[in-house]
Amino acid sequence: MSRSSPERKGQIIAAALELFREKGFADVSTRDLAEHAGLSRSHIYHYFGDWNELRREAFVHFADEQLEEAGARLIDKPPVDALLGFVRDCLPESKNDGWGLWLDAWDEAMHDAELARAYLSEISRWQGMLRGIIEKGVEAKVFRCASPERAARQLFALAMGYADDLLLQPSVEAVEAALDEVVEIAEMVLSFELNALER
Repeated sequence: MSRSSPERKGQIIAAALELFREKGFADVSTRDLAEHAGLSRSHIYHYFGDWNELRREAFVHFADEQLEEAGARLIDKPPVDALLGFVRDCLPESKNDGWGLWLDAWDEAMHDAELARAYLSEISRWQGMLRGIIEKGVEAKVFRCASPERAARQLFALAMGYADDLLLQPSVEAVEAALDEVVEIAEMVLSFELNALER
């Protein structure tokens, strides 16, 4: 492959993600992507072994990018603010912010073991970020929690359950209501009180 291969591969992934966001994971074909990217199908397969590999790499790229952006927003925040920011990032206000890709990937992962492994790996990384926030809160004596790992799994699963419902009828008001309810559980799990802190 030429030295420009990584750049071209990235362009193909970017084009695929545009289509996946627009049409959904299951409704995009190699032909669609080739036309959208202005390439031949054989050119696409020069960079990817098969269609499943391309979809898997596109999903991982998308999920890693989201994680990196969320981490950058939360890195210097105190524990409670970071927790609130993390939960808010998990709650979609519209269908246009990429959340549909998570559901599409989950659905396709039911029939694709390698995509399932990639999906679970990405979820583990998100839980790891939340665990880190909780651990910092415990160190700062803001949170009390015997197992930050367990608490992170519980709170993340709760937020994701709300996210699934919000995708059906997203709104700012629904997100705020879901945030209040997740924070209510977080206060119990982490033994803290939000009090009058601005949300």
